[in-house]
Amino acid sequence: MTTLSDIKPLPPDKSMRNETREDSIFKRLFLSPAVAILLLFSIFPLVWSLGVSLTTCQRTTSDQHTVVGDIFCLGNGAEFSLANFTRVPSDTRLLTAARNTLFYVVVGVTVQYFIGFGLALLLNQEIRGRAIFRLIFLLPMMVTPVAVGYAGRMMFDSGISPLAQFQRTLSTFLTNLTGQPISVAIPWLTDITTAPYTIVLLDSWQWIPFMTLLLLAGMQAIPEEIYEAARVDGASRWRILASITFPILLPISLTAILIRSLEMFKIVDVINVVTGGGPGTATESLVMYVFDTALSYGNYGYAAAIGIVLLVLVIIFATGFLAISRRITRNQLGGTS
Repeated sequence: MTTLSDIKPLPPDKSMRNETREDSIFKRLFLSPAVAILLLFSIFPLVWSLGVSLTTCQRTTSDQHTVVGDIFCLGNGAEFSLANFTRVPSDTRLLTAARNTLFYVVVGVTVQYFIGFGLALLLNQEIRGRAIFRLIFLLPMMVTPVAVGYAGRMMFDSGISPLAQFQRTLSTFLTNLTGQPISVAIPWLTDITTAPYTIVLLDSWQWIPFMTLLLLAGMQAIPEEIYEAARVDGASRWRILASITFPILLPISLTAILIRSLEMFKIVDVINVVTGGGPGTATESLVMYVFDTALSYGNYGYAAAIGIVLLVLVIIFATGFLAISRRITRNQLGGTS
């Protein structure tokens, strides 16, 4: 009778070991071009920017050349210091740009999510012409940000735009109606209070379809049997929305919010075309400040330092958001189990 002690393990198959080794070599060989491209276009610029941020690399006004050893700012004669980073806390323009950027992220993404969620609910209904409505709602996402900026500048111009003409007509009507001078003109682009909201409005018009598309795909993936069971139990529409639709869409919602938040940290196209960062610096973002510092003023070292600061802000935001998302998801799974 055979016992467990009589059973011996099979000797290692040398041919299988050789095949595994060959597979590993081929995998690394095929992955090497992608890794090389990643290093060339992502890692190397990041390391180079970090090095430049530690120098006083800038362009002079006389010969338009850098004051250090060569055009790459890291050649012979480059002096490394933390002067650029010590300047950051006292730079009021930088702090204003950071505050504006956080405003765009928080307000803009919030507006885009809730309006996108509402449009997704609407497009998920069985209505006539639903396919046409879906196409119309997705059209703004296909327009370039520069085109959106020019369209917004023409729309919100306080002189010749259709919106300005409507405001003047309405003001005249209310003045004639009441006998008192009434003006409903809104300085969309020239007031430090309303201009940031105008930027948010334009960016939201373009990217609300992105939120709508992701949330609509998630809604259509929910089995209809779940809704039928809830209706049989007497659940109202609001109860179904709060207890079924929203919790199931939570992972997709968090992903969409994170993607749009990271993109909003880099907003520059619409601002540059519509307001140029004005009035003053009321609409200037961090990326636009980096652009002006490097290309307008020629201070490459400080511009690189601002870029590193922006990178740190994005990493902190993404890490905190992911941690909160995991906790929310864990609590949801714990509540349903």
